[in-house]
Amino acid sequence: MGFGLLLLGYITVLGVLPESFIYYSYGIYIAITGGIIMLMGFCKLEEFNVYFKFMKYVTIIYILILLGFSPFLIINFSEEFFIKFIIVSKIIRISFLFVFHFYLLSGILALSKEINNIIIEKKAKRNIFITYIFFASFIFELFNMPVIAPFMTILGLIYFVIIISILYSCYMRITYKGHDEAIEAKYKIKKVNSKKKR
Repeated sequence: MGFGLLLLGYITVLGVLPESFIYYSYGIYIAITGGIIMLMGFCKLEEFNVYFKFMKYVTIIYILILLGFSPFLIINFSEEFFIKFIIVSKIIRISFLFVFHFYLLSGILALSKEINNIIIEKKAKRNIFITYIFFASFIFELFNMPVIAPFMTILGLIYFVIIISILYSCYMRITYKGHDEAIEAKYKIKKVNSKKKR
């Protein structure tokens, strides 16, 4: 259905964590590859709801942002310029990655409701709530609060795992077959109801 590609791409793109080391190394090209894999996944998923169609374009922007960051890692700039680049790029990353995760989870939530998958629906709602907390925490870190840095590292790893977990659940529980059966069941119910009205 596309969730397999999405899962593989997400694992590859360690850059989904705003503080990932890839933004300061040549590992950024690995993240670009992961972004392309996710894009392929969203191209397969876009027919299922508008969120996934929107995510296709969001992923393209993500890849372009990574490509835009790459020259700053290759060319030797002054230390002062590089510090400014880190601050500005961090704000861009935090803002963009919040949008990325919010719409990704919103798409999963909408699809889980459509096929009546309660387990994934609950996970999606929980993860959206955690997304607000996770990215809001970066606001405090932007003000150079060293006390919160270890907390953000731990929270980041937990967040990475729970997103992988829900993508894996989608990969295992949501398939073309399951989706088709849900649509067919809805069609049969509508057909029965229309006959009753007659």
